[in-house]
Parts: sequence; C-alpha cells; structure tokens
Amino acid sequence: MEPKSWKLKLTLLLVSSLTIMSVITISPALPQMAAEFKGLENAALLVKLVLTIPALMIAIFSPITGRLIDKYGRLKILWCALIVYAISGSSGYFLNNIYHILISRAILGMSVGMSMTIVITLIADYFVGQERQKFVGIQIAFMSLGGILFIGLGGVLADIGWRFPFLIYLFALLVL
Repeated sequence: MEPKSWKLKLTLLLVSSLTIMSVITISPALPQMAAEFKGLENAALLVKLVLTIPALMIAIFSPITGRLIDKYGRLKILWCALIVYAISGSSGYFLNNIYHILISRAILGMSVGMSMTIVITLIADYFVGQERQKFVGIQIAFMSLGGILFIGLGGVLADIGWRFPFLIYLFALLVL
C-alpha cells in the first residue's frame, strides 16, 4: 500500500483509536458490573481491575512487541493482534465469571500493547519529517474524537445492560 494512500492513513488512525477504546468503552458499565458481582468477596476491587488491568498489560507487552515485529513482521502481528483484540474484548459479553473477564481483559491489554507499538512503528516507517509530525497530530486528534465517540456509545449500550459495551470491541474486525 502506498504511504500516501488515504486507506493506509485511515487504517492507521482507526487502529490508533482502538488503543483509547480499550480502556474507556466499558467504564459506563462499571456500576452495573459491581451490582452484578456484589456477592463476591472483593467485588468492588475486581470490577475496578476490569478497567485497569489492560493498561498494565499494555505496559508489559509493548516492549516485547518491538522485538517481535522486527523478527516476524509488522503486519502479520498486527492482524493477529486485531483478531485477539476483537475476541478478548468482546468476550465480556459472553462470560459470567469475573475472573474469566479479568483474564480476557488482560489478553485485551496484550493485544493493545502489540497494536499500539505496531502503529507507532508503521507511522515511523511510512512518514518522515514534517509529514510525520502532521500525521501524529492528526492521530492524536482522531484518538481524542474516537474516545468521545466510544465512551458515548458505551454509555448508550450500558443503559441496555452492562454486557453490551463489550460488543464495541468487535469494531477491530472492521478495521482488520
């Protein structure tokens, strides 16, 4: 794909938006999740971990991804990361056990760490100088707008039920 291609740019921007989406999408559903699992010991803490554990896994797996993409290629790993993102992110809709949800959120964080690292690397590969700076500025704006859109959509879906915001993670399949 040509580095100047609008399809390439849009794809990079959409993958970038998945990073912000990974954390904030389900935040409107947390009170309902807390009510759902209130009978469990440490339920409040466990529900908070559902929101925060992806960030921990992002921090752990981003550096590992840097080595992997140099060895196996950027796009192969990005495709895998997007599929894992969609499956692990949406699994909260289907899972009934808070511990299973936590595991799926940890896997989601791993896939985000991978996709985030790959997008940054691809931007560095495809753009140089002022063009790179301009694209990164657009990327930041796109991520901010995506964050607003995804948290709003998460809120609308949380009004239906706490599980529904998890379905937003299937958006990664469209990006793929």
